[in-house]
Amino acid sequence: MRSIDIEIVDDFVSPSYLKEINEAVDPKTMQWHFQGSQSLFNSEGDMEDFGFSIKLCPIENPDNFLDTRLSLFMRPLVYQIKDYAQASSIVRSRLDLTLLHKQKYIHPPHIDIQDPKKTQYVSSILYINDTDGDTIIYDHKLYFKDSVPTSMKIKKTIAPKPGRLLLFDGSYVHTGHSPSEHQTRILLNTVLL
Repeated sequence: MRSIDIEIVDDFVSPSYLKEINEAVDPKTMQWHFQGSQSLFNSEGDMEDFGFSIKLCPIENPDNFLDTRLSLFMRPLVYQIKDYAQASSIVRSRLDLTLLHKQKYIHPPHIDIQDPKKTQYVSSILYINDTDGDTIIYDHKLYFKDSVPTSMKIKKTIAPKPGRLLLFDGSYVHTGHSPSEHQTRILLNTVLL
């Protein structure tokens, strides 16, 4: 895999495909699964740290997509992200949905997976819908069994934009805001090796 620190690519998805993705993942017609916590490190049990997800390629079965219509539809995009990062493996891929919080809410800082071998992973976020809710990447890297520091400097803040791809070193602690001006924030989150 090529070396990636933080990289942003606008218009990564063609407009026609992005429109179809938005229709396919619309919460009015698609069944989303409740996720009681958006992060691995919600030790305080923050009740507002919730969202919904749809697994495409589960972490317990890397490189193997679920046999669903949505997974089959999204698979070419995940492979395109994998090829762009020059990765050899898809560790996990899922769709994430967070809901409107009228008062700005930032989810607990986290990393997407804990790796006991401290392997170099790349996390990616592809923003799907027109929404708000920035992603924040901190200047701190976290590895297996490390704890999240209480104070970290922000390295980069990324605003969501439909079709924008964000790639970053998966050991960077990061988080996102729930939307405060839109009803939903939908993204594709993929972890690559």
